[in-house]
Amino acid sequence: MGKRLILVLALALVVGLTFSAAYAEVQNVKVSGDIIASGVVRSHFPLTAATPGDKSVLKQSFIMTQTRVRVDADLTDNVMATVRLINERIWNGQNDTGVSNNNNTNIDLDLAYVTLKEFLYSPLTLTVGRQEIKFGNGLVIGKSAASTGTTSIPTDLSERRAFDAIRATLDYDPLVVDLIYAKVRQTTTTDRNDIVLSGVNATYALNNKNNIAAYYYLKNDDYKANTSSTPKADQVNTVGVLLTSNPIENLTASLETAYQFGKNGVGTTAPQMDQKSHSAWALQAMADYTFVKVKTTPKVGVSYTYLSGRDNSNGTVNEGWDPMFYDQALNNIAYALLPFTNMSVVNLKASCKPVEDVTLAANYGYYDVAQKNGGTLTSPTTYDGASTYLNGVNYTGKSHLGDAIDVTAIYDYTEDVQFGLTAGLFRSGNALTISSDKQVAQQVIGSMKVTF
Repeated sequence: MGKRLILVLALALVVGLTFSAAYAEVQNVKVSGDIIASGVVRSHFPLTAATPGDKSVLKQSFIMTQTRVRVDADLTDNVMATVRLINERIWNGQNDTGVSNNNNTNIDLDLAYVTLKEFLYSPLTLTVGRQEIKFGNGLVIGKSAASTGTTSIPTDLSERRAFDAIRATLDYDPLVVDLIYAKVRQTTTTDRNDIVLSGVNATYALNNKNNIAAYYYLKNDDYKANTSSTPKADQVNTVGVLLTSNPIENLTASLETAYQFGKNGVGTTAPQMDQKSHSAWALQAMADYTFVKVKTTPKVGVSYTYLSGRDNSNGTVNEGWDPMFYDQALNNIAYALLPFTNMSVVNLKASCKPVEDVTLAANYGYYDVAQKNGGTLTSPTTYDGASTYLNGVNYTGKSHLGDAIDVTAIYDYTEDVQFGLTAGLFRSGNALTISSDKQVAQQVIGSMKVTF
């Protein structure tokens, strides 16, 4: 499928070269963007009173600004071009060295793509370049990880989500089919030195209240297999179905299930390296109800997320869910600390509007492991893919990962300006090897967002 998309792109290039003498006529240009200024205070993210790593992560406080400027240009013959620039930096003065992990004022490319509507024939839209791609609730595809050296803020707070990709959208209303081919990572032009994502997502509107989506994605990770001393490539296939529904007025619900199969590279010494079979699955159910006739417009919700875990006693099959490129924060601190695998999570949510421009919300999460084991826990990276908050933390063979809660207040000052304040905590459970002097991880984030 990826080869077919490349052939389509090559055809488009040939057409463009053929008519290279013609210049694009700009019909309309729109400039937009946003600026987010945030103050962040974090405490005991390693979940311990002392850590063998960098003790500065025990207490963190900083102010950061995230700036994005976007230009959309409408050209002739259903051709559009989009470019968005981004800068994310901690306040500490100007530092233009560009060195990884250094704060700098460099401007990075966040989006850069061309959209060709009615390409070759009317139902087809082709999007080529650096673009955001998110399907469904973001359980599988939604966010590409920030590349090394691109940001000096914690990566869980980054606004970067884009993929370098080709996307073909076939709109046969009520059926919409998306085919994607993305280079998620490639640091050089060397063959077998990349991470490639390809797949198809098909959505069908059964009626005005019910939709069904089915998908297949292949992640081929050759990046870690580009030397003779590293494992063979990972090849993870993911198939799934998502049902979304509004069964009654003011109630939204969804049910998604997915299965993964393929191969994972194991071993570290050539030529004895081998591959292990991959077999994992995920389940997620969500429901939200809004009381629209009540003055404060209260809303309640519940969700359940299951991501299978690895059984250490099984030496031939890896049953741990591969996070792929998810874009979900079940709870804020858990998103920063816990890998998106081997977990069973129940979330209870509630919100209301005590006055017209103010929204209050709370989100509680109860976390268990999906598979009890004593294996290694691999925490998400924090800065530039170079470090993690949880160093040397493993699973204990027990069940409870922890409890999390987030409380948020949002004030819509105007249509363009929004103030936010969110506080959260995460208390680890007996499933993690945290010492007896464990602490509760805490954070408070105050923000102002201006959209133009």
